Amino acid sequence: MDHMDIPIEPIRPPHVEVDPTLRTITRGVPDRAAIDAPIPKVRATPATQNPLNNFDRSAVTHVVIQVTITRQTQIFKYIGYQYDWYVPSVFWYFLGKIAGKALFDNQVELTGLNFVAIGRREFIAYTTSTWKAAADAQKAAGLTGRERFPPLNVIEVNFKKPQPGQPLEVTWAPARPITTAKIREWNEDDGRRPNHDTPQKSDADKATGYVTYPAQPS
Repeated sequence: MDHMDIPIEPIRPPHVEVDPTLRTITRGVPDRAAIDAPIPKVRATPATQNPLNNFDRSAVTHVVIQVTITRQTQIFKYIGYQYDWYVPSVFWYFLGKIAGKALFDNQVELTGLNFVAIGRREFIAYTTSTWKAAADAQKAAGLTGRERFPPLNVIEVNFKKPQPGQPLEVTWAPARPITTAKIREWNEDDGRRPNHDTPQKSDADKATGYVTYPAQPS
């Protein structure tokens, strides 16, 4: 099975234990304001036995975070927040900020592109600000079709289980060809607005071809 194929049926909400000691997100505000917490300390290392661990991270164009619902619950508990499956964009936004800090030391911004869920595992794709700027420049120059897109250099990122008192840890590796192919497809399709209830709904920002994740209604 193609791990990046979008499921036909809407994704069913998992059971997530509620911890009354944790803070809850602020609803009805932009994603960037929904979690009032600093980006935690985090370090990134190449995946174990990665044959391409000299891959130049400065040339990365897209990041695909692979993360289970359980791991997201653990990460946000570490930060002090209760994970809420019904407002996924808030947590994807914050995961992108963590990955941007770990991989690029906050020098490159990650913007949400799309997502796929297989069971309790989510594959969340982000575009780097450097690639977006290059793509916008090529579009402004009148290039069309595939020629309007710069080359792709995609990496896949996994979060390790958080440990109390220790920085978060992520591992990364050059993306598998099937993952890069899906990123190319999504860019050519001008992205989709991800939603747990309607994963196939196409609702892209046609003016830019890039999707941002709005806060869900309360």
